[in-house]
Amino acid sequence: MQEISRGQILVTRVDDPVYNAVFNVLSPLGFDIHRAPWDDYLKDHVQITPFDVIVTGFTAQRGKMESFFKALRTRGSACHHAGLVLIAPEDHRDAAEKLVGRGANKVVMEREVGSKLQDAVSQLIGIAPRVPVTTNARIKIYVEGKPIQSFCQTQNLSATGVLIRGFGHYPQGAKIDFEISLPADTAPIKGSGTISRRTTRSTERIDGLGIRFTSFHGTDQKRLADFLAATELRNSKARLDRMANPEPKGGGRTG
Repeated sequence: MQEISRGQILVTRVDDPVYNAVFNVLSPLGFDIHRAPWDDYLKDHVQITPFDVIVTGFTAQRGKMESFFKALRTRGSACHHAGLVLIAPEDHRDAAEKLVGRGANKVVMEREVGSKLQDAVSQLIGIAPRVPVTTNARIKIYVEGKPIQSFCQTQNLSATGVLIRGFGHYPQGAKIDFEISLPADTAPIKGSGTISRRTTRSTERIDGLGIRFTSFHGTDQKRLADFLAATELRNSKARLDRMANPEPKGGGRTG
């Protein structure tokens, strides 16, 4: 099972500021983000194109929302089992939450996109959230039974895998051993894994490999989980601070 495959996310019926917030939260974690207009063609789009999660803005026009849910959940739809997250303004919280279990799976308030959307999407897509982490790694890959060792850098980390930069063109399924240095930790995380995919440079803008972890040494799995939890807590607080204190436009002096 390729638990670090790229999740396909469709975003619709949100304005540019909300879309940018959604993109900034999900794109660095390795998800492919697609945006589509809220129009008559959207229902056909979700019936023929598979997405893992659909993020849509809430509308108080009940008929339009129910019509979209019907197209999405109809038998034979490519998105029949897709997760659906509603993004709603605070004054429509109650109305949006009433749709959970009636077509929607999760509700996130517009002002909470930066702090809660990642968890909502990750729970629905069934993979471990990835945290952007750039650190050193040593990879040993086995080609025809012979080990080849290289030093590289990570792009992001999760509890189940890592995306690394570079390291040549090696086949999916190749076995590897890894040592990943964690910031402020003297001992690296050690374990084994398999190559699950190569990056797509046109969309990810890097050349690299996705690696799925298969085993860890000693307590290294727990050490990694603790590190990821602490890192994401810091990142969430930083996102909230940026949303609460946006940088002034234009850069001119005031006062």
